[in-house]
Amino acid sequence: MPEEIMGYYTRRKDALLRGLDRTAALMREPLTRRYGAEFADILLREVRQEFSRLIPEIPYAKGGMRTRMFNSFLVVTAQELAVYRVMKRHSRSPAEAWELCHEALRLRLAEYPSWKRWVLQRAMFSSIVAKVFERRAKENQRGHFAGFEVEYLVAADGAFDLGINYHRCGNLDFVRRHDGKEFAPFVCMSDIALSDALGWGLVRTQTLADGCEYCDFRFKKGAETAISSKTKEVQEAIEIIKAKEAEQVAAPDARSSRG
Repeated sequence: MPEEIMGYYTRRKDALLRGLDRTAALMREPLTRRYGAEFADILLREVRQEFSRLIPEIPYAKGGMRTRMFNSFLVVTAQELAVYRVMKRHSRSPAEAWELCHEALRLRLAEYPSWKRWVLQRAMFSSIVAKVFERRAKENQRGHFAGFEVEYLVAADGAFDLGINYHRCGNLDFVRRHDGKEFAPFVCMSDIALSDALGWGLVRTQTLADGCEYCDFRFKKGAETAISSKTKEVQEAIEIIKAKEAEQVAAPDARSSRG
């Protein structure tokens, strides 16, 4: 089982803050439109300070390529937790905090060049990955990656290409350790933007953060993302954001048709 290291990111703090600054630059205009320039400046400054304080607390799982994805997600989770903590101080709801995180992730992923998205999708659904899943599923193996425990599944009927049940999640543990229990079910919804951008075709109906026994990840290449939550407030936020994004897509089309 890969070892979990605390304090690993302390020496990489400057690089992580530069990454956050790039996201902040993308979010400045949307935040200014929503809240005005003064509050936008306050949010961006305080989120940076909060993330800086969290960096030494981000767990790092040793294990090379096997743990790279988990470690990347933990860094994103720490950024989102920083947003939640700042928004909470300003009497804003977890749903409002997550909407900002979702928009930021959409903007960051939109910067990925198409070739990079293609490579990431191809790697995800490669024959090598499929064979690993099939072997581990047949042997009832579970992957243990520091704070994560996953079960591998293969659908004989082709209902999905890759299946994973998360029986433990390091992101959830991290958020809960840092006073983010009410925000935890929202953090799981970051997979909506990731699946859309990277072509995961992810279907998920439950999570550990929802209070379920496990998270049911089902990936299908070329399929539509279909992620829902059993937490009422989270599902309502998903539907509200989906409606807003649909309106934003429709608005340019309507203007174009009017000439």
